[in-house]
Amino acid sequence: MSGPNLEDRTEKTIDKHLRKRVWVFWLCIAILFGVLAIRLFTLQIVKGNEYATMSDQNQVRIVSQTARRGNIYDRNMLELANSKTVFAICVSSSGISKEDKETLSNNLAALLNDPEITAKIIQEKINSQARLYEPVVIKRVPYDDNISLITKLEENREILPGLMITEEPQRNYPLGNLAGHIIGQVGLLGEGDEELIEKYDYLMNDWIGKSGLEKAMERFTDENGIEMGLRGKRGIKKIEVNAKYRQVSVISEHPAVSGNSLVLTLDSKVQAAMEKSLQETIERIAKTRPKCQAGAAVLVNVKTGGVVAMASYPTMDPNDFSKGLSTERAAYYWDEDTKPLFNRAISGAYPPGSTFKPATALAAMAVGAITKDFKVTCSPAMWRAPRAKCPYSHGTVDLKEAMAKSCNAYFQEAGYRTGIDNLYKICLDLGLGQLSGIELTGEAKGTLANPEWKAENFTGWESEWRNYDTFYMSMGQGYNMYTPLQMANYVATIANDGVRMQSHIVDKILSPENEVLFSASAKEVASIDISQSGIAAVQASMRAVCEKGGTGYGLFGNYPVEVAAKTGTAQTGLAGDDKAKDYHGWFVAFAPYDDPQVAFAGVIEYGYHGSTSAGYVCKNVFNEYFGLNVAKEDIGIITGRGLIE
Repeated sequence: MSGPNLEDRTEKTIDKHLRKRVWVFWLCIAILFGVLAIRLFTLQIVKGNEYATMSDQNQVRIVSQTARRGNIYDRNMLELANSKTVFAICVSSSGISKEDKETLSNNLAALLNDPEITAKIIQEKINSQARLYEPVVIKRVPYDDNISLITKLEENREILPGLMITEEPQRNYPLGNLAGHIIGQVGLLGEGDEELIEKYDYLMNDWIGKSGLEKAMERFTDENGIEMGLRGKRGIKKIEVNAKYRQVSVISEHPAVSGNSLVLTLDSKVQAAMEKSLQETIERIAKTRPKCQAGAAVLVNVKTGGVVAMASYPTMDPNDFSKGLSTERAAYYWDEDTKPLFNRAISGAYPPGSTFKPATALAAMAVGAITKDFKVTCSPAMWRAPRAKCPYSHGTVDLKEAMAKSCNAYFQEAGYRTGIDNLYKICLDLGLGQLSGIELTGEAKGTLANPEWKAENFTGWESEWRNYDTFYMSMGQGYNMYTPLQMANYVATIANDGVRMQSHIVDKILSPENEVLFSASAKEVASIDISQSGIAAVQASMRAVCEKGGTGYGLFGNYPVEVAAKTGTAQTGLAGDDKAKDYHGWFVAFAPYDDPQVAFAGVIEYGYHGSTSAGYVCKNVFNEYFGLNVAKEDIGIITGRGLIE
């Protein structure tokens, strides 16, 4: 009997505990549902309207992420162009009412406190945006110096409907105006760029190359059609913003891809020496010849055609354009007299003066019209019209003496014996009067005259080519006009035994991971049919220019490196200029004479004699190139703010 009673008591105890646990379980369930019911009541009834409004006002925005442009380096990997991070203060006007736009414009202008960005200007920028889904950039500010401004804007978002602040790369040029004309400038898309938007997927806020390498290499495509330029690939981020236009979440993101980088053939130290000397020479001459305000020079590698240095004065600083032109700098750049944006090295075409005489000698030797021992007696009897007079009566001279003393009579006779057709053909092989094909924008073709050219450009009696046209052309006057780059290439061709190399300034293109995507190679584009003794005779005559009695002796007579050269004093041919006083000063040269490495060409506008103007630039450039500077610290690297070692 005791057994069953014990079992009954045990079962009752278990049932009691189970019922208690079940009751606790259901109590918890009831409490949970009660809390949920209260929460739902609060969300749907008490605050339903508020959350519904917030939900309606949450929007999806497409944010474009600007790609970093590729860097630009000199031959020694010194940075000439890079990108720095800046804050872009933007406005997304999609879905914003007219009243909110006005509120935004007034408040943002007050917070920015920039006299050049008024509420009216902000309003105009917003209203001019054709693509409403693209944010309008109101202002870009440097990253490091504007944290407090950005913080202030973030704190006032409630009164700045549509405000967006993004970080993006801004073009930067660490060395200021060094090689400014070569590198070029960037700017916002503007009128005339509509095709880029449609064809290449640009946006209205995009910055593109406007000149120089920045433009020429924006979308460089190799011979296989593969694009590998400075421009990167824009990224896209889809975000959700709340009613206060703050980011709620990132829905999707495709990061931007940086552009490819350029490694140039340029040597920054030589470039700096060229720019410094060009400026100092012009400033010196301007003290007595006020018209002297500009000039240009080029140094090329004889064996490869690569540009070692190229300068144009007045200079330009690409930073002025990437950061926004001030009124003062705008007045400087738009000066119609000095034209600082004009790259005279490739866009300026000038009469060559006596620096053309080696071309005449080369053509005459190539066709057998003269030999190195051919002589002419320079006297008034030889100067009778239609020939031009010679500054001096040189007596009987051969090729070396005629070149050294720059005898007009000798080269007029040599040109006459050669004939215009042969002279014209050799000049084409030398690259004169034609585009070089260098990777820069704005190159001028210049003028290489012949009978066909004259017939096309003149009428009546003057349309016929006359003997005096050949005489004047042979000594460097007449109709011909060439760029400093063409002149440097022509002299390099003589130095390279009559072989002309393709002119170029881009040596390599690197991927963002520094993989070599493209590498330039030395390319022969023309070869002059001339004997070795013939080309050697022309080279020797140019060497005589720097020997005793030559017009370049004062510059290179006792120079440690043997230099071959030619001076030039060219009539400008411009209306209003004094034919007896207004001359451009030319100087061309190559060195070393026995194993040529580089060729130079320089012109100083209204510099008068080449030996006292462009010749000084050549000497300073050779000093740097051949390591002959006594105090290298005096050269440095020129920037818009001074010298950097």
